[in-house]
Amino acid sequence: MDATTTPYLNFRRGISNGNPSKMPILSFYRMTQTRLLFLLTVFIPTLIAVTYYGFIAADVYVSESRFVVRSEQRRPGGSLLSSFLEESSFGRAQDDAWIVNDYVLSMDALRSLDSSMQLRRRVGSPYGDVVSRFPQFGGSDVTYEKFLDYYRSRIVAVVHDSTTSITTLRTSAFDPASAREINEHLLTMSEALVNELNRRARQDEMQYASTMVQDAQNRVKAAALALSEYRMSNAVFDPERQSALQLQLVGKLQDEMLATRARLAEVEALSPDNPQIRPLKTRIAAIGYEIDAVSTKVMGRGDGSFAARSREFERLNIEKGFAERQLASALALQEQARSEAAKKQLYIARVVQPRLPDAAEEPRRLRSVLIVLTMGLVTWGLLSLLLSGVREHTLE
Repeated sequence: MDATTTPYLNFRRGISNGNPSKMPILSFYRMTQTRLLFLLTVFIPTLIAVTYYGFIAADVYVSESRFVVRSEQRRPGGSLLSSFLEESSFGRAQDDAWIVNDYVLSMDALRSLDSSMQLRRRVGSPYGDVVSRFPQFGGSDVTYEKFLDYYRSRIVAVVHDSTTSITTLRTSAFDPASAREINEHLLTMSEALVNELNRRARQDEMQYASTMVQDAQNRVKAAALALSEYRMSNAVFDPERQSALQLQLVGKLQDEMLATRARLAEVEALSPDNPQIRPLKTRIAAIGYEIDAVSTKVMGRGDGSFAARSREFERLNIEKGFAERQLASALALQEQARSEAAKKQLYIARVVQPRLPDAAEEPRRLRSVLIVLTMGLVTWGLLSLLLSGVREHTLE
């Protein structure tokens, strides 16, 4: 039992004890309590709303623009190089639209606006009223963190439609020119951000391509130097070609040996005591020795044979060929990256330009007053029912 219900209970006890003269007093007490509740929940809030929205609230003008973040359309290519460049470029433009949206609501954008167009002065006194301006209610907390909260809640609104990829940018100010100027500045800064993203992406591609070219050039130089040192240290230029020349020499020597043997057989058949027989046999032996020496030089098992030298030579030659092909691919990649750098990969396309508002959109005065009145009536009705229930429960 509280202080509010105690007088009411005393009146009820007086009535129960046969004192009907206190009935008007009880009715007056109930009426006073109901009127006081109506005054606090309906009349005073509605009066404040009418006073504020009718005479104090400053007009707020809204400028709206729409844009879409688009990427350069690439022609599909079948080469591995084209595939690499497409994979190493930006992702979908829809993803980059969120980057622009986050930037518009960021501290960096706010500082740029404040620096370029004195934003804090334009949303402060004397332009706005005591509730809508910054700082609100004449407060002394004017830090950028508080200003950012005010900026996000009252100045800028960004809505992105993922279906159409169109972003709507709404900016509010206390005069039409400022609302449009804020919107234009934000779009300009967003375009600068996109251009910076393009520059960084092109720089990364060019740097990667240049690194590949430098690595390929170093590999070609190292392979050529290793091959040259091998030739000098082993006194060989091209074992394969040199082996072919030696094998041709072996073939000629074998032909000469066959001819000499045929001549020896012919002389021995005609004149066994012919003095030419001995020189012919000596020549055959010399040719055979020469054939063995050349064959050993080409096909021998020792390190001095061309067969043994060709293994390391072929490895070095293959390494040089790979390095040269890698250099050619790296140069083509660099040229392709340089060509792509001349294209605009990502850009902002303005669908609707920032407009100059000709009438204030906010505050919606009549609607706001009606909302306050409706909420007050609902609150008054609920509290009246609650108090009636408390009285009935206490009497029981």
